[in-house]
Amino acid sequence: MTQQPNSTPSHSRDAIDLTNIPAQSGQSQGALQRSWVLQDIDQRGLEGLLQNAATVPVIIHLAAPSNPASGQIDAVLQPAIDARAGRMVMGRIDTEAHPELLQMFGVPAGPMVVALIGQQALPLFNEPVAAEQLEQLLDEINSSAVQAGMAGTVPPLVEATDDDGDVVLPPLHQEAEAALQAENYDEALAAYEKALAENPQDEEAQRGKARVGLMQRTHDADVQQVRANAADHPDDVAAQVAVADLDLLGGHVKDAFERLVKYIGRSAGEDKDTARLHLLELYSVVGDQDERVALSRRKLAAALF
Repeated sequence: MTQQPNSTPSHSRDAIDLTNIPAQSGQSQGALQRSWVLQDIDQRGLEGLLQNAATVPVIIHLAAPSNPASGQIDAVLQPAIDARAGRMVMGRIDTEAHPELLQMFGVPAGPMVVALIGQQALPLFNEPVAAEQLEQLLDEINSSAVQAGMAGTVPPLVEATDDDGDVVLPPLHQEAEAALQAENYDEALAAYEKALAENPQDEEAQRGKARVGLMQRTHDADVQQVRANAADHPDDVAAQVAVADLDLLGGHVKDAFERLVKYIGRSAGEDKDTARLHLLELYSVVGDQDERVALSRRKLAAALF
């Protein structure tokens, strides 16, 4: 009996959908592009944006929509931020709608562009600048951030969507999902690896790579043989991780996690670490936001220490 990667067991109430991710090929007129710029944020939006300040520089445009200079600034600044693909983020504040936020930055009037690097706020410019000058300025900001230990990237603040509001995958993700649908696992892995080379913090690419690995390992598995082998060899790490894969693929997420946590608790040396690393990869498949992952992580910590 062979477990095919695109079959979903009917009994799997908690099954993980590994294949049904749309790989849309493009966007129609008016669709949203993925972006690291938030438009017209208020106090709450600003607080959310500032959560990125420990990782990357945050650029704030204190805009004055009635002043044509604000539109000219946006026309150059916003594409430049997005071109850096998560190495900095930006928020645009309509200070005519939210004048109290001007006071927060100690600025008498907009437009004004401010950079936040950690706890430091740097006024940049209050009038349109040439694209070349802006690129040089943003390069300097990124360099200062790296020197301050902020060398990371963040995922898009706005996901690309089509006219119906459905999320459109980035090109490399589309390539990976198309290969996955064709059961070409090597091409799918290569596409996700390219995405991670471009952005090591791409959580969806990390999850996708782990998901493809799971499907690749279980594609030709003989379910009965794998389970019998695990039952006959409870201390064999290869047998235990193999059956954990099948548990996860079949929707028995808690069983997969519990099996490996128990194995880790009673093992030592290289086998213990092999099981731990495999469990972390299975966490990536499910996603860190899943409560089953959070619960298992706590059990793993107890098993390790």
